[in-house]
Amino acid sequence: MNNSTLIIGAGASGLMASSILGHEAFVLEHKKESGKKLLITGGGKCNFTAAEPVDSICSRFYEKKNFVSPAIHSFPPERIRDYFKELGVESIVENNGKVFPASGKAEDIRKALLKRSGVIFFSENILSIEKEEGLFHIKTDQKTYHAKYIIVASGGITFPDTGSDGSLNKIIRGLGHTFVPQHGTLTEIMTPTLPLFKAEGVSIPVTLRKGKVKLSGDAVITKRGISGPVAENFSHYLEPNDEMTMEFIPLNRDSFSSLSSKTILKNALPLPERLIFTLVPELSSKRVLDLSNKEKDEIIKALSDNTVAIKLNERRAMCTKGGVSTDEINRKTMESKLVENLYFAGEVIDVDGQCGGYNLTWAFSSAFTAASSILRKKKLVLS
Repeated sequence: MNNSTLIIGAGASGLMASSILGHEAFVLEHKKESGKKLLITGGGKCNFTAAEPVDSICSRFYEKKNFVSPAIHSFPPERIRDYFKELGVESIVENNGKVFPASGKAEDIRKALLKRSGVIFFSENILSIEKEEGLFHIKTDQKTYHAKYIIVASGGITFPDTGSDGSLNKIIRGLGHTFVPQHGTLTEIMTPTLPLFKAEGVSIPVTLRKGKVKLSGDAVITKRGISGPVAENFSHYLEPNDEMTMEFIPLNRDSFSSLSSKTILKNALPLPERLIFTLVPELSSKRVLDLSNKEKDEIIKALSDNTVAIKLNERRAMCTKGGVSTDEINRKTMESKLVENLYFAGEVIDVDGQCGGYNLTWAFSSAFTAASSILRKKKLVLS
């Protein structure tokens, strides 16, 4: 195995890299099963990419759009779909641009990747990685492996039961790499100081703000706070314990003059009654003409400028923010700038995207880039 590639992690990015390298590589997975997180994406249907122009895809990765650009341009959504088609998986595009396997089964994506993957060693925990004379020596709790190249595809820290648990982070730091602090993202935003449970199930557009950052979109009120696309995407900008401002409707003092004066507030505003009652219970049944200026200001604050303490529901987070610093990775090859022949792919890197298949796009594109770079080093030609 002295000229082989070791892939650490049999998740989405690890399996993609393995499927490209084939028997040129072997995989170490510390769980008993591969691709477990793949099986729960898209509600089990696996939204594995998005039918959008490449530049639009890259823009979904917040401040890391320039870092992800070379990889996603090299292996864009149409090539990802073609790759899986070659492996027997047809895909469909929904009206919102999300791409799913035509069968609606995430299992088909996993099976397709496993068709071309190299050998996978399960239930092995890595204890140390050392490099001497151009070879990596990887000690597990069962034996020691040797490889010329390593692709770290160990995932983030969400859904630890799937193997994405951060257990390798200390070892990666030992190789000299910096870890940006990690926490879950693409998740529900909980508002413990603002009980919203009486409006649970209400779907409504909302604008979320933190400092100069503002995002508008569809939200769903939950018994703990808010979820839905806008909340999940906005969670990228939040820390696990933070605060944000919610605007359910733009209001100011002048807004009340355009409302029917004899109508009670919960019927006068274009918002669900349950939501108005939840946010301003004592005022929701007052007629507009009976509202004092102080009460109007209270309503404006509650519905248009409601700053609340938040917590991120990391137990349900679909993605990880943070990871190996992108400053230490060559974005064109995914190779470490610090350790020759050490590569990274997927969620272990400090890259996270919006919901909609973008993070799996990144997993596949970054894995393709890393594997292709290794093949070029070995002077092999991609068919």
